[in-house]
Amino acid sequence: MKIAYFSPLNPLKSGISDYSEQLLKYLQNHFEIDIFVDDFTPENKFINENFKIFDYIKDPSLLEKLKEYDHIVYNIGNNPHYHSNMYDVFLKYNGVIILHDFVLYFLITGYYLETLNSEKLFLNEMVYNDEINGEKRAMKILSSSINPLQFDKPHEIPLNKRLINSAKAIIVHSDYARNKVLEINPAANCIKINQIGPDIASRDYYKELKKVYRKKYGIKEDEVLISSFGYVSPTKRIDKVLEALASSKDKRFKYLLVGEGDYIDSLIKKYGLEEIVIKTGFTDLIEFDDLIACSDIVVNLRYPYMGETSATMIRALCLGKPTIVSNIGWFSEIDDASVIKIEVDNYEVENLKKCLSKLLDDSNYKESLGQQAKIYAEKYLDSHVIAKNFYEFLNSNKESLEIKVASNLGVQLYNLDLIESHTTIDRLAKTINVLMQE
Repeated sequence: MKIAYFSPLNPLKSGISDYSEQLLKYLQNHFEIDIFVDDFTPENKFINENFKIFDYIKDPSLLEKLKEYDHIVYNIGNNPHYHSNMYDVFLKYNGVIILHDFVLYFLITGYYLETLNSEKLFLNEMVYNDEINGEKRAMKILSSSINPLQFDKPHEIPLNKRLINSAKAIIVHSDYARNKVLEINPAANCIKINQIGPDIASRDYYKELKKVYRKKYGIKEDEVLISSFGYVSPTKRIDKVLEALASSKDKRFKYLLVGEGDYIDSLIKKYGLEEIVIKTGFTDLIEFDDLIACSDIVVNLRYPYMGETSATMIRALCLGKPTIVSNIGWFSEIDDASVIKIEVDNYEVENLKKCLSKLLDDSNYKESLGQQAKIYAEKYLDSHVIAKNFYEFLNSNKESLEIKVASNLGVQLYNLDLIESHTTIDRLAKTINVLMQE
């Protein structure tokens, strides 16, 4: 089976880049895969040596090849800089979506206002997604002094209806996301396939690594290393973690923030945590994974929630790390014995403080939680099983020759402005398919 695979890849700084590079290693055992990129050169040696890579921005004619594939797979996330060109291709050549974020406000807003530079099309899209309030909300966003891409309530306007209605199939990583997709379109062909985890090195390797990184970041041997990972943004609730740590009388720990972002710098100073908090800035994936392995406790909170899973959480589970998460969305689906869950409410900071204190004081509890996390990962996050699930799902959705011919005809009519949307292409293809079989 031949697959056209669209995704950001490193050097683009995205968890989806890391996800795809890991997934492709296992999918290649089941499919013949060509990778389509938009104006960048992948830096991963394995990717470059094992796949054909086509840059469709430098050579748009390459998109004509898409009719030769059994499936076109698009990795869609909420970053307009990494996904707008891909989304534009999807609108003309719809296919299978791996939906990494349920909320796509930033992607769709960036696509219409920046890529297409059209307030009118943005307004139309808002109305398409919300016939009652869409126009009013669009006008409010467009008339605001705040850049639409800095809108602070994107979770209230997911802007994903067109993608969900148009995709031939949708793969999500949580029951939460699948249920939300089906709320929008009950007939959507949507399946949950678990997020893929990293390959785990030997215990001895990580034991030696721990010494190296503790020395690098000035962490004493008897200090507990608490860590949070990824872009340091308000949605990660780092301000709440700092508040909990500041009120703790026990300071036998260091708090490592692995990622870029400075919104909490003033809080570090306010709470007098300059000697406790260590910021690494951006790290490559190798060091990112290594620092999860070297951590004693991981804190991975979320709110507002965009319907995503967490690559950090997947890695923490695979590495057997005791982790505290927000009891929301996908995080709430993880087995209760494998993580500590806290509610996002008025008692969040106090509950976080209690959970951290218990982990700091009770080494047996901390070890047991880590062991349960690893058991969960071994049961649900096996890379070979996940790749097989992809194969079975895509194979079961392989189109007939008639559907492919009809769909390709629909695309040509769309490009000639003879039909108004890619949704019409799907309806046309199905109608022609029936006629061809009579």
